[in-house]
Amino acid sequence: MDKLAIIHKAEELGGSERRESLEHVIIAARDLGCESQIGGGQAGGINIRYGSIGYALMDVNTEGLVKLYVQPHPGKSSTKEFIDDLNGFIDEHDDLEPKSFPINSYGHLEDKVEDIPNEVLSDFLNYAMEKIHEEHYEPHYDW
Repeated sequence: MDKLAIIHKAEELGGSERRESLEHVIIAARDLGCESQIGGGQAGGINIRYGSIGYALMDVNTEGLVKLYVQPHPGKSSTKEFIDDLNGFIDEHDDLEPKSFPINSYGHLEDKVEDIPNEVLSDFLNYAMEKIHEEHYEPHYDW
């Protein structure tokens, strides 16, 4: 499946609202400098990644399921402060309601992608990307 097929399948399963929400996530990710990759699984979807090693920020599948990451790389540990910061962001936004909270690695949201305001998803991507940059990139700068 390519991205266009994922978008079409999302529309088949959830209508134009789901398609538009998925497109918004892809465009917001691109505008932030993130990659959107085709995800696996039976439902198919889009995985949003940041940086040279592809830190995970969010996955959205064609069935509308949204997965948020607070542990962006399985091979790199994150500090408790990093995880707490991302959980704090999620906790402050009523539209981001995980099925289980707090999130330790990743968590699925209760609502479908089309039921979550686009701005909130964009804000999460931006916040998570900034936190990844602070934790995993800035400490390694040698200016």
